[in-house]
Amino acid sequence: MHFPKRYFFLVQITAAMSLLSASCSESRIVQCAKINKIAGDAVNEVTSHAKGAQAKDPKAALQAAEAMEEASQKMEAVEVQDKKLKYYQTGFVKMYRDTSQATKDFIAAYKKQDREAAELAKNDLLKATTPEEQLLADFDSYCSE
Repeated sequence: MHFPKRYFFLVQITAAMSLLSASCSESRIVQCAKINKIAGDAVNEVTSHAKGAQAKDPKAALQAAEAMEEASQKMEAVEVQDKKLKYYQTGFVKMYRDTSQATKDFIAAYKKQDREAAELAKNDLLKATTPEEQLLADFDSYCSE
């Protein structure tokens, strides 16, 4: 069987390009670091709004809700190839969005002095933040493997 030299050269080029494209994708460690930075920044920003405000300051709560919404957008924008990391990323996005919406609903009910709506929003807020501890623990564990 005759194997022309040009085919041998094409096979080498194709193999090199495959290796280069595989090495160009970010490692799991890099992806973990990006997700971790966004999560840390979100916590810091929400904490700073809470520290600088009085306990019943709706403006500070709305700023915190906006920070969570922004964090969900940043988190969603991170390109993740790893299926497990995609699962954690989706969990963070959902938690941030749900927390933001529940906070906004609570503030709206507070301003209207609608006790029933405020209770519903408070329950939604608790439901939105409940998975946080486990999500963070699982994410940290996976990223430290």
